[in-house]
Amino acid sequence: MKTVGIIAEYNPFHKGHAYQLRKARELSEADYAVIILSGDFVQRGYPALVDKYVRAEMALRSGADLVLELPVPYATGSAETFARGAVSVLEELGCVDTLCFGSEVGDLSPLMDYARLFEEEPPLYRELLQSFLKQGISFPAARSRAAEEYRNTFERILPCSAADADCRREPSLLDSPNNILGVEYCRALLHRNSSIRPLTLRRESAGYHDLNLDASMASASAIRYAIIQGLSGFPDADCRKEAAPLPASICSQLPEDSAALLEQVLREAGPVSLSDFSAQLSYRLLSLSREELAAIQDVGQELAARIYKNRFVFTDAEAFADLIKTRQITHTRVTRALCHVLLGLTQADLNSRKAAGYPVYLRPLGFRKSAAPLLSAIKEKSASPLLVKAADASSVLSPEQSALFEQDLFAAHLYESVKASRRKQPLVHEYTRSPVILP
Repeated sequence: MKTVGIIAEYNPFHKGHAYQLRKARELSEADYAVIILSGDFVQRGYPALVDKYVRAEMALRSGADLVLELPVPYATGSAETFARGAVSVLEELGCVDTLCFGSEVGDLSPLMDYARLFEEEPPLYRELLQSFLKQGISFPAARSRAAEEYRNTFERILPCSAADADCRREPSLLDSPNNILGVEYCRALLHRNSSIRPLTLRRESAGYHDLNLDASMASASAIRYAIIQGLSGFPDADCRKEAAPLPASICSQLPEDSAALLEQVLREAGPVSLSDFSAQLSYRLLSLSREELAAIQDVGQELAARIYKNRFVFTDAEAFADLIKTRQITHTRVTRALCHVLLGLTQADLNSRKAAGYPVYLRPLGFRKSAAPLLSAIKEKSASPLLVKAADASSVLSPEQSALFEQDLFAAHLYESVKASRRKQPLVHEYTRSPVILP
């Protein structure tokens, strides 16, 4: 039995994701595909457009066999934290052979080169990194430049000429978001000396930040932007041979089942955005001291000072993130930090989990009945139980796993409270939810 793993957000699941899932199974010759999925909050620090169960069902209806939730401290963490937490889940399953991921470069060799460099951190690389950081460059940019300078020094990537003093510099693959995650996936596998084999596919869809819906396979960012900005409206579109809230420009980018599920959620509660949590976030910012803010995951002293100084001019979560960002502190870093403030995730907890090797628990969001042999293999080989019912958590999870589960519960309930408020109904809590089960 061969199993391929994919780490994803599916926010929402579109045709590019369906292509990756299909190719992953084909190239790995896998019998089963397991998805490690972000829950209701994603890596950039934003709430997902639609909830985790809907996105899990989208994946299952397009060929996935099992979808497991990635605990929220990892799902909303930096690229390194995100990758290491997700790889930890795959490792814990005990039966995953291949990790497949998309990248702009589409070539495993350079990704592994950077992964080894960042994992080993030779002295010259550390010196270059510190030098660029002292120039006031953001960490992602400083790391990219330090890595390129290090590789140019030792590998003589490009020849020099008198007419081009900086000719050794080449465009860095570390400037592309999927490449960055790919490097971190490889690095996480190296760090764990994992037997899981990495496999990368060239990203065939539009660029990660491309907001053009006219591409053959538009990005999830473009689809989210169109929906949240209200471009979808409720026109006389025809996605499934009936009236639908999604126009053809969006429907054409989604598998039919994804479009149907997305339409249903939009009718019931609409899309969820960062601004929906503005009141809750404002309360948190007003209730925390500067020292308490600094102790939050991915905040630190410098960002805490900016947040604390500007907390009284808060009007909206999105606008506040734009206000707080600087040349050294990226917008994504800010939204991620604000998400952690909202959810009460601390750096001390993350540091403890990092030291412990990123502990996880196994919570299915959905699975196919036909994947019974895979589930049996997991039950046999994994030290962690499959937590199918939330009510069983106290009896089957360790204290560390229980702490992760409680944070996932809070994140899910906070997310559902937004939808409940719109519907003027009580929220649907996790103790009443069951995994999505398909034939």
